Amino acid sequence: MIPEQREALDTIVTSIRSGRMTRRTFLERAMAAGLSGSVAVSLLEACGGSSDSSKGNGAATNIVWQSEQDSTMTYQKLTDTFNKSIGQQQGIHVTWNQGPSSTDDMLSKYTNMLRARNSSIDVMSIDIVYPAQFAASQWTRPITDSQWPASERSKYLPGPIQGCTFNGKIWAAPFRTDVGLLYYRTDLISTPPRSWDDLTVAARSTQGKVKYGYVWQGAQYEGLVCNFCEVVYGYGGSILDASDPKKVTVNSPEARAALEKMVSWVGTISPTAVTTYLEDPSRQVWQNGDAAFMRNWPYAYTLGRDPSQSKVAKKFDVHSMPYGGNSITGHSAIGGWNLAINAYSSRFEQSWQFIKYLLQPAAQKQTASEAGLAVTRLSTYDDADVLKKNPLFGKLKPILQAALPRPVSPKYTDVSDAIQRHVYQALKKQVNPAEALKGLEADLKQIVTSA
Repeated sequence: MIPEQREALDTIVTSIRSGRMTRRTFLERAMAAGLSGSVAVSLLEACGGSSDSSKGNGAATNIVWQSEQDSTMTYQKLTDTFNKSIGQQQGIHVTWNQGPSSTDDMLSKYTNMLRARNSSIDVMSIDIVYPAQFAASQWTRPITDSQWPASERSKYLPGPIQGCTFNGKIWAAPFRTDVGLLYYRTDLISTPPRSWDDLTVAARSTQGKVKYGYVWQGAQYEGLVCNFCEVVYGYGGSILDASDPKKVTVNSPEARAALEKMVSWVGTISPTAVTTYLEDPSRQVWQNGDAAFMRNWPYAYTLGRDPSQSKVAKKFDVHSMPYGGNSITGHSAIGGWNLAINAYSSRFEQSWQFIKYLLQPAAQKQTASEAGLAVTRLSTYDDADVLKKNPLFGKLKPILQAALPRPVSPKYTDVSDAIQRHVYQALKKQVNPAEALKGLEADLKQIVTSA
């Protein structure tokens, strides 16, 4: 929704609430501003003007939610349910905006809007890597302990909350999450590997039966950051200090062992072309039956179980990410989307009421069941209806509880770029792992300490 559309909606809401506009004119102008007929009628009713009356009673405050893309239209259903229940009771009406397919496009939209101190969007869905950046720019309002107390936060996955925390405050509510998984062929592997060494040995043992032992995302893009984080975390290393985003910790023995392991895979258990792989190329190799192991996100689970498009249907399972060195626990990298409130919006309390609704059991269950998305409320993963519809949810809970965010930094875009460049150089054997980490350390120190 562009500022002009929001301004037009606010104008007609004010007019209908004061009784200065007929319902017909309201509906015509609402649809001209970009609302569908059903949403326009819903907004009219929330303002106290039914479809057969000409006056309003001043009941509703309209807020706008900009989400990421949802092809299932579950977000529209959630919005409609809120408007007909809590919204009517509290005088709040929510207008939902479908998001673009590109996260970069979404970030550009937000950046342009917030730099202009614009309030045309109240509730913003933001990627897990951006809460710190938005907080440092003072673009979002923090969620206080009185609004979301610790007793309530304990009912949610800790990793996503950690990803939304910066300088001791929570800057977004974790709505849904995503997590890296290790996929393995049950017809080739009897027991899933617990360590990266075990995976390497098992992958080698399958070569000759399949083309490749292990496929993952090694191209120079954000997916490589996730893969690198998972191996480093598994070895007990880190990239930035979790309690001090200006302290660089990546040039450590643990990170060096992790990167050496990744480099050793290229051209051995993994194809040389793995340095060009994104998520879907990896998945296609896997579904074609050409790999024993794959690292990917949960979306590949349902696709892989479809015998009409997968040669490995009923021949695979998923497991947590392995560990290495002296560690005993693997950690997946977290993806997902969070709900933040525009700092320039005057509708802060109404926005929080809508976010609070999306965090409750019913909305979280509907999101998991209908959209198939991994949500953040722990109880969802024990819900019989959810498990019946999507058996993967029964496997995800312990993996999600051990998952960790990518480096939390207000300079995340630059941090990610530096990780991609240096790790990719090592994978391509342009530099050795020690040199790559030394260069990455120098670049990160410059990035996190710059004004």
